[in-house]
Amino acid sequence: MNKALAIVMIAGIAGAAQAGGLVIASTSFENAFVGDRYVDTGDASVDHDLINNAGQSVVDFADDGVEIGFDSQYFNSRNGVGLTDGDFVGATDFTGTVGAFTDGVQGFQMSDADGTMRTSFDTVTSPLGLPNSRVEFEWSLCMDYYVQTTGWESDDRIRIWVVADGTEIDILNTSGSDINDLGIEGSWITADLNLTGFSDVTLHVELESNSGNEAIYLDNIVFKTVPTPGSLALLGLGGLAATRRRR
Repeated sequence: MNKALAIVMIAGIAGAAQAGGLVIASTSFENAFVGDRYVDTGDASVDHDLINNAGQSVVDFADDGVEIGFDSQYFNSRNGVGLTDGDFVGATDFTGTVGAFTDGVQGFQMSDADGTMRTSFDTVTSPLGLPNSRVEFEWSLCMDYYVQTTGWESDDRIRIWVVADGTEIDILNTSGSDINDLGIEGSWITADLNLTGFSDVTLHVELESNSGNEAIYLDNIVFKTVPTPGSLALLGLGGLAATRRRR
C-alpha cells in the first residue's frame, strides 16, 4: 500500500474512532414514507407477511443505498383482529409520546398489534479490515428504543434481539416479566451490543400487545466498526507525525 495513502487511511480511522466509529449500515427511518395509519389487508387468523399500502406508513422498506431495509410480519398469537382495524405502526414522525427522535425527525413505531408484530432488518455482514494494516477492528450494533409509559398487561411482551451466525442474542426480552416493573418506560434507551467474532447479523424487534397505548419506538440503528484500543495505542498520533516528518 502507498505510504501516503496508508497514513491518510489510518489517520481517518483514528479520527473516526474518536467520533464514535465508522458506520457499516444504519437507518434512522428518514427515507421511509410516513402516511396514514396502517391497515393490514391480510387474514388476521393466520401468520403472514405485512405489505405496504398506498398512502399509509410503510412497514417494509428496501435498502436505498443510504438506509438499510426492513420487513414486517404479523403472528396470530391472540386470536384477535390483528392490524386489520387500522393501527399506528411503521414509519412515523409523531413525537407526541417521545418528545423528539434521537436522530432526524422520523422513527419507527409498533403498537396495538392485537397479536404479535415483528420487524426484521437486513442482514449485516462484518466488514474486512484494511489490507496490509496492523489495525484490528471491533464491530457493534447501537440502537435507541423508547417504551411508552402505560398500564402494560402481564401478557404483553417486547423482544429485541439479533441472530448472529445462527445464535440468538437478546438485547431486551420482557418475557416472564411485567413491563411496568422493569424501569424501561418513558425515556429513550440506547443499547450497544458488541458483535466482534460474528459474521452475519440480523436484527429483529417484536411486540405483542392489544392496546394503542402499548407502544414502542425505534430510532438511530447503527452497525459500526472501531479499531481496538490496542490498535489505537499502537498507531499513536506521535507515530503518525513522525512518519510524516520522515517523508
